[in-house]
Amino acid sequence: MQPEEFYLEPSSALPVYVQLREQVLRAVATGALDAGDQLPTVRQIAVHLGVNPNTVNRAYMELEREGVLTTGRGRGTFVSDRRHSPNADLQAARLRDIARRAAGEARALGFTRSELTAALRALPETE
Repeated sequence: MQPEEFYLEPSSALPVYVQLREQVLRAVATGALDAGDQLPTVRQIAVHLGVNPNTVNRAYMELEREGVLTTGRGRGTFVSDRRHSPNADLQAARLRDIARRAAGEARALGFTRSELTAALRALPETE
């Protein structure tokens, strides 16, 4: 994944670090990033997107805490070996991100969490 592949959705209710985290999770889940692949540096992404490096660092730190990434001082940031980060954990993290995004967008439109939950429950299982 190159710095140019990262992007921001200006209209999104999600904070920038969550958008970046979601992009990495998506790339891992789809196989665009495999175990051992190196990610761009925090500085490279920050410069490309014009954001504070602390924002990118926060996304990387959360992914590292969840076992998705590993960072070697002076070596870089890499996708963790999947044996140490089971697919079930990645799937659970992905679902949490979907829920966060939905909650953020609903809140931005003036809906409550209860209204969002009711709308989700009303969906047919096939959707």
